[in-house]
Amino acid sequence: MEISKVSGAISTQVATSKNNGAVVQPLTPKVETHQASAVSDDCKLIEHAKAQLEQLPDIDTAKVAEIRQSLIDGSFDLDLDKLTDAMVQQHG
Repeated sequence: MEISKVSGAISTQVATSKNNGAVVQPLTPKVETHQASAVSDDCKLIEHAKAQLEQLPDIDTAKVAEIRQSLIDGSFDLDLDKLTDAMVQQHG
């Protein structure tokens, strides 16, 4: 059985091997050691940060209780200008 259409770098190798009888060797990706060490350092940093984040609570319960109480007693002050500035700074 003959395959009539092959794409990419493989087709060049197949055509070459048909013409000169050479054995086709698989392509191996080249990995730079500098890049691999940078990725490794990044992974270490992420793992360290992940461990620290896992120790933090998901919700600041003291802050929630403070806001809840200020809503109940009517002392909650909402500064719309400050809120708008924070939203613009966060989301652009």
